[in-house]
Amino acid sequence: MNSYLCILTFVFHVLLVSGSSRNLPILSFDEGYSHLFGNDNLMVLKDGKSVHISLDERTGSGFVSQDLYLHGFFSASIKLPADYTAGVVVAFYMSNGDIFEKNHDEIDFEFLGNIRGKNWRIQTNIYGNGSTNVGREERYGLWFDPSEDFHQYSILWTENQIVDYLHIQLAVSVKFYRASFTVFGVSVFDASVN
Repeated sequence: MNSYLCILTFVFHVLLVSGSSRNLPILSFDEGYSHLFGNDNLMVLKDGKSVHISLDERTGSGFVSQDLYLHGFFSASIKLPADYTAGVVVAFYMSNGDIFEKNHDEIDFEFLGNIRGKNWRIQTNIYGNGSTNVGREERYGLWFDPSEDFHQYSILWTENQIVDYLHIQLAVSVKFYRASFTVFGVSVFDASVN
């Protein structure tokens, strides 16, 4: 990995869908999340609902929800770094891979790093039972520069489908019949190592 510092700012709101209630809770970091790794590279801001995560030459960072979720609406406002980030992966995800290592469920947005001047690409993954046979994996070119400002990314997971949104515009919708409890997480790591 190049000797650069990759700083990402996540303003995250986990909104739990509960019947017809319009008063959806927004959790602070301390109320709903735990550090996953790279504690020195994770800083909770004063409002308690915004987080800076970073990647340096030693490690990345990440956090996960303290609770498990079966369905819900999960949303984050994310600004990515403008520097050279080839090999860096930023993930906004739902997963139960810690519980079911070989046949986990996963829903995510993955930003695959970038070279200045090139268009950013995002990969959306939906795995059921550890496979895209139940779900799918696709890459998209972004029509905006995610390093210029904060942009909204959301996952709506219902009993019958999973919908990924970019800027409240439908990115992908998949019928999804299998459901296991998952955690919500965010991470940044160097994928060029190994």
